[in-house]
Amino acid sequence: MQEKKFVNHSLVKKDLVEQRLYQEILAARIVDKGNSLVVAPTALGKTIVGVLLSAHLLKSQKGNNGKILFMAPTKPLAVQHMKTFRNLMEVDDESIQIMTGTTSPKERKEIWEQSTIICATPQTIENDLITGRITMEDVLLSVFDEAHRAVGDYAYVFIARQYMSKGLNPLIVGLTASPGSEQERIQDVCKNLFIKNIEIKSEEDEDVKPYTNEIDVQWTGVILPSEFTEIGNELAKFMQKQAEVLRKIRIVKKANARSISKREILAMQQEIRKKIAVSGGSQPALYVAASKAAGLLKANHALLLLETQGIPPLKEYLEKIEKEGTRGASSKAVKAMSKDENFLKALRLTRILDRKNIIHPKLDELKKVLSSQVKENKESRILVFNHYRDSVKRVTEELNKCEGIRAEQFIGQAAKVSGKGMSQKEQIARVKEFEEGKFNVLVASSVAEEGLDIPAVDLVVFYEPVPSEIRTIQRRGRTGRKEKGKALILMARGTRDEAFYWAAKGKEKRMKNTLREMKGGKRKLDNQTTLFKFDEKEEEEILIYVDSREQASTVSKELKRKGCFIKTKMLEVSDYILSDKVAVERKTVEDFLSSLVDGRLFNQLAYLAENFEKPLVVLEGNPSELFTLRNIHKNAILGAMSSIALNYRVPVLFTADGRETAELLYVIAKREQQGSDREISLRVGKKGLTIEEQQQFLVESIPMVGPNLAKSLLKHFKSIKAIANADQKELKEVEKLGKKKAEKIKKLFNAEYKEK
Repeated sequence: MQEKKFVNHSLVKKDLVEQRLYQEILAARIVDKGNSLVVAPTALGKTIVGVLLSAHLLKSQKGNNGKILFMAPTKPLAVQHMKTFRNLMEVDDESIQIMTGTTSPKERKEIWEQSTIICATPQTIENDLITGRITMEDVLLSVFDEAHRAVGDYAYVFIARQYMSKGLNPLIVGLTASPGSEQERIQDVCKNLFIKNIEIKSEEDEDVKPYTNEIDVQWTGVILPSEFTEIGNELAKFMQKQAEVLRKIRIVKKANARSISKREILAMQQEIRKKIAVSGGSQPALYVAASKAAGLLKANHALLLLETQGIPPLKEYLEKIEKEGTRGASSKAVKAMSKDENFLKALRLTRILDRKNIIHPKLDELKKVLSSQVKENKESRILVFNHYRDSVKRVTEELNKCEGIRAEQFIGQAAKVSGKGMSQKEQIARVKEFEEGKFNVLVASSVAEEGLDIPAVDLVVFYEPVPSEIRTIQRRGRTGRKEKGKALILMARGTRDEAFYWAAKGKEKRMKNTLREMKGGKRKLDNQTTLFKFDEKEEEEILIYVDSREQASTVSKELKRKGCFIKTKMLEVSDYILSDKVAVERKTVEDFLSSLVDGRLFNQLAYLAENFEKPLVVLEGNPSELFTLRNIHKNAILGAMSSIALNYRVPVLFTADGRETAELLYVIAKREQQGSDREISLRVGKKGLTIEEQQQFLVESIPMVGPNLAKSLLKHFKSIKAIANADQKELKEVEKLGKKKAEKIKKLFNAEYKEK
């Protein structure tokens, strides 16, 4: 047996990192070729490549105080990376820290300034970049774990732009097991992360084979009972009736409604909305089409629940529709569906099966497979994936009825109607308990597909196939880490389970071919140097105050990218303050209509007009949707728009999206600020106030002093000057002003101002 060799580097702890040639070659290629995307299966040590790169860059930086930034989508995964770096790198543990949303902004600023290696969640880094708490100048390396997320408006995209713009010597590495099957998506990831080079490793590579374990992937098909087929037929009949209406107005082309996918229905709904917008709401048939498409989507989901999950979740869903159909405020689609004879028959048959305690034949197969596994190996660790949270709970309960099986659920953080989620702390604790053997089966929702660090899972079970190649690869990668692994996919024959299975298989094959072609040069990566121009500098810095609830919006990110200095505060009035005179309330078309219905709109406008000389409303989206999104009479909307312009004297400007809004705000702020000596006031105050109102307003700006306490202080001391001159003992005489508040007020008045 060949003696194991270890990496020999002054910044890597001795005899801990196994020397693997493919990892060292990957690190060397990244240094040589620049920004790179590393695509490799789970358990091939992509994180170790990050460790090797970090060690090389920190050693070669020649005395500079450079940093390493390693980002991961979740806190548990970021914690895992921090532990890996502390375990493997010859760097003081205090210099390797974590930054997440649970860390206070003040602490994060200190951590950033004092640490060498920072593991973080991307949303945290994004927020701190927007607010100016941190800068990317000294970052030697930015690692984007689960890099396939770098699309759309995800935080990775903004961070990469900032890094390439501000970093002195930026180097980006994206790590993923699966960037996607479509060339366009892979190109998107590469463009957004400024990737110049793709490195691919697979289990078939000769230099990788010695370090991988085979995963035996099998699938088991179950046959649905005839009662299931009967329910499905009733749902299909309902779908067919909806589709026939849509076919008449040429929205649907397929003859068989059951074969229409969810994606096709969603595209159909979008097409209908566009037609309504173009027609200005003058074609009633389109509103009927919108209702039929909504009914089609609901029946499609019901059929999916029946085929893949079984009777209890289907019963809950159908009963929810039945209940909503009796409410006056429910949609026409729900009302029509709840009264339909086929729907009612499907519900009746579902209730009969539920009373017989029939769930789904997949559950019986799952019990049999898991019981056999724990009987063969009592120390087995088994991971069961189920897409639906309600089903996770039910499957866990059913498995615990089997001898030898001790199951616990693992779900996301979000609270739902069915119950609260698991906090990240609870998730980390549950994974540890699973690893320690306190239970042997973990039934998990999709939250466990990414970044769950369980090194010894003997069997992974897909309760249902998923059509995504990314999720399939992630699920499968939970096993085979230490020794040979097994994966089992449960499928209901003749259903969408089979369609999803083959779809994912085809996409995975296509992904590998696309990546090889891109790496081989047949499909070139976009020329990154022409995507953004980073050398454009404005003559003066533009300062914009942003409401803290808007700091993560596309608008704020775009303003930051354009070089604006962003200050986030909880603004009493408006979303953006562009000068001492101009404040902006930003609304999407949907939010505008909602605020019109619930009465918020005119209160906000009154405050805006009262506090600023030049108030402005920016309405974001398609203007024609003002008359189609909600069931509000056209005259009511036109009347509201007239009132805004004539009564409140607030202009309304339309923009297409967040990026166009940012362009508009930037132009206005630049016009207001450049070449002007005016400063933007930190406190937003009313214009035309009386002396007494101004006094109260000024005193309210003191920390911990609200309206009532401000009045009490003014009544007691008679003037602001007297308040400022009062000593601590005199301040304490005021009602509701204790020792701590008095101390802080005196400290504020006596502190010397130091300009930053």
